[in-house]
Amino acid sequence: MVCRCRYIQECESYSKKRALYPSDGIFVTTPQVGNRSMVNVVCEVKNAGTGVKGVTVKHEVVYDGKTIASVSDDFVALKGDFNEFTASVELENCHLWSLETPSMYELHTTLIASDGYVMDKKTTKFGIRDIKFDADEGFLLNGKSVKIKGVNIHHDLGCMGVAAYDDALLRRLLKLRSIGCNAIRTAHNPHSESLLEMCDSLGLLVMNEFIDEWKVAKKKWITERAKEDAPDSISIGYTRYFDTHAEHDLKSFIRRDRNHPCVILWSIGNEIEWTYPYYWASSKDNKGFKGLIHTGDPETDNKSILKEFNRLSGGKDDLAETAAVLAGWVKDVDTTRPVSSGVVVPSVSRLSGYTDVLDVVGYNYKDKYYEIDHKLYPYQPIIGSENVGQLFEWTAVADKKYIAGIFVWTGFDYLGENGPWPARGGDCSFFDFVGNKTARGHFFECLWKDTPKTHIVTIPEKESEFKMDTDGSFTYTPRPGWIRRWEWYDTRDKWKYRRDEDILVQVYTNAPEVELFLNGKSLGTKKRSDFMEHNILMWKVAYKEGTLLAVGKDGDRILSKDTLSTSGKPCRLALNCDRKTATDNGYDLIHVEVSIEDKEGNTVVDIPSDVRIILDDKLELAGLDNGSPSIEDLNINVINNSVRTYNGKCLFVLRTIRGKKGTSFVKVVGDGGIQGRCKILISHPISH
Repeated sequence: MVCRCRYIQECESYSKKRALYPSDGIFVTTPQVGNRSMVNVVCEVKNAGTGVKGVTVKHEVVYDGKTIASVSDDFVALKGDFNEFTASVELENCHLWSLETPSMYELHTTLIASDGYVMDKKTTKFGIRDIKFDADEGFLLNGKSVKIKGVNIHHDLGCMGVAAYDDALLRRLLKLRSIGCNAIRTAHNPHSESLLEMCDSLGLLVMNEFIDEWKVAKKKWITERAKEDAPDSISIGYTRYFDTHAEHDLKSFIRRDRNHPCVILWSIGNEIEWTYPYYWASSKDNKGFKGLIHTGDPETDNKSILKEFNRLSGGKDDLAETAAVLAGWVKDVDTTRPVSSGVVVPSVSRLSGYTDVLDVVGYNYKDKYYEIDHKLYPYQPIIGSENVGQLFEWTAVADKKYIAGIFVWTGFDYLGENGPWPARGGDCSFFDFVGNKTARGHFFECLWKDTPKTHIVTIPEKESEFKMDTDGSFTYTPRPGWIRRWEWYDTRDKWKYRRDEDILVQVYTNAPEVELFLNGKSLGTKKRSDFMEHNILMWKVAYKEGTLLAVGKDGDRILSKDTLSTSGKPCRLALNCDRKTATDNGYDLIHVEVSIEDKEGNTVVDIPSDVRIILDDKLELAGLDNGSPSIEDLNINVINNSVRTYNGKCLFVLRTIRGKKGTSFVKVVGDGGIQGRCKILISHPISH
């Protein structure tokens, strides 16, 4: 978990006379933030040589390539000694790190021997910013209130697996930011340092999480799905290492990431109550795993809960004790950020002492508890640490200053936690496996961004949970089943049905009203204020071939438009590459998004095609996918380098080959001979 930098390895390999510092031994904090800011530096130095050494530690603060301040200190280091040195420097005309302007500074640290020999160097990036979680004001960044619009992400990258490819990570973060997301929760383990570096540069906040289970294995997915207790051999993860490794791993994790300004919270766990049955049994909230635990009304009979908890636990609660130890280990390393955890049974955890050790209490799927617990525990900040991607989760926090915000489950579809065959992962996100924006993603973009937006989706009325009443209003009857809470409404990205079939046209928008047209004829204007329960404007339309046009308006002022047209026969394959240039370093990625189009440029979603990619010797195929949540829809042929489209689309991930430069020509071929082409200019990186 700890990253050792090259300086240590080089020093230890060829010199016995050098002093050096651990790669994570420099800690930069900004206790005073403003136009004039104070920067504090703690630097750990070890004498790895054979005798007494006189050494100078020099720190230089660099912004935009220019040194703007410096400070140095002399010391004498005995053999094998670890020395900790602190330094402070005051900066003026500071560029603060914020969501809008994520300014980054560099600290250049140099160890110099008494004879002037440079023994070691280290560059540490940092940002100047102030964070605060307040029980009444929510989250404040540099003194300004910020509502956290966050998502949970797993560390996989779809068809690229769990390796942390920088280009793939950046593509995902940019897509999330494009819909108004401003925060990431690293569910449920430390992610790559590259992710944090990107969040630093993009102005994304991070709830940085340590682990998903402590001393007791969860087993919840295997046990619940198999209807029997899962054997330890396939169900125990980190549990077996907790007692011997947890302190080292947690502190190493904190030390690695503590200089990243994007990190605003340390999370020590997630839904740990799953592993302690007496937590669930102590609360009437407990209705079993099938999701009902998240839908019941808040339980407020604290006296009865505590009495039952003490009886079932025997007066000893290992969970709360372990939480206190973990929180203490965090504070041993970093006191500048609050400690949190994703709590899932707050009615019990609030009484057991578990939440007493948390600076900020994270609530998983407990929107109904926010208001009540704010009154019962007015001194403690709260945040939605895991929330379903539904309107009610956002309305529960949007107008309540005391709630810092939410983290929706999830930003991208991910591998694992899938249902029975042929499901291959969670289908509950803003973007699918390949990065196509889902209907849910379009919906939340309307909630989270001020930029005017209108988006059309459709569904046959007979297949919809919405039905039009005789008075023109709509009735909503959700599908049965516990998983429905995480699912989105059934929708289609098409306008192609049987003639005169009753179709529900649904429009997502942040405009006050929308006028809908079919083939130029107005079907009426509807106000968003009349559809606040779901925030979806709806029309029942008898299908006719042509074009739907939705116009978002504020009175006579047009704010945004969206169209959806009947598609014809497949005519070509349209390619969209996320980059036109790359370097021949052997790890640059190019994401090639492929869409089937008719002659008018409409996406053909209802006629799937097996698409094959043809490459020259400058690029290789690293992955292919179509975004479907079902394995049966993939139809991948790794021998033929082909994949079947899903909703008219698929993705090819290409990788450069070391030493192969020049113009690379990419060709894709689909059923019936439809084709598409693009070219990528590959150059050799310039050495500095």
